[in-house]
Amino acid sequence: MLFFMLLSSLIFTPLVGIFIISCMLTYDTTNKSNILKSVVLFVTIVNLAISLIIFTLFDFSSKQYQFVQEQFEIGHYDIYLGIDGISIYFVLLTTIIIPIAIISN
Repeated sequence: MLFFMLLSSLIFTPLVGIFIISCMLTYDTTNKSNILKSVVLFVTIVNLAISLIIFTLFDFSSKQYQFVQEQFEIGHYDIYLGIDGISIYFVLLTTIIIPIAIISN
């Protein structure tokens, strides 16, 4: 039952990275650009590792949503997260492209 939080951690990991970067920023960012890029690269690699764990644990023989999370009445909204056989490839593709784009910049 530990693996049911993987999709939400895939969503909230970049938000934690944004929070870390916003705490590090000051008015003088000329010397901190390499540090900020390394923090961003670390966060995206963690996100890639989470998506690779999701990909390896995914059961391709099932046609149902997997890693389903349901949160009812958070504020005025209901949240339903799940991943199916087509979207697993898009999640993996996105999390592979982002570190490559950061390294190439």
